[in-house]
Amino acid sequence: MKKFKYGFDHTTGDGQKRLMALSVGMDPETYIAKPIDVSRPGDYGCDPLGNGMFRMVPSGDIVGWDERNRRLRRS
Repeated sequence: MKKFKYGFDHTTGDGQKRLMALSVGMDPETYIAKPIDVSRPGDYGCDPLGNGMFRMVPSGDIVGWDERNRRLRRS
């Protein structure tokens, strides 16, 4: 197996994510995204609108920061 400077191949998409996590002080092993369970009810993501509000995915509701956090913490 080839040895890499950072322990992984940073020329791949996955490696770029790991390198970015490493550069900001995050653990590159736990930074890699996990699959999102879209079968569960409720919102599982959001898009920022730029004015402190967020459009929730998939409901499309426009909510503030506190409501966004409440919805995304629900498991």
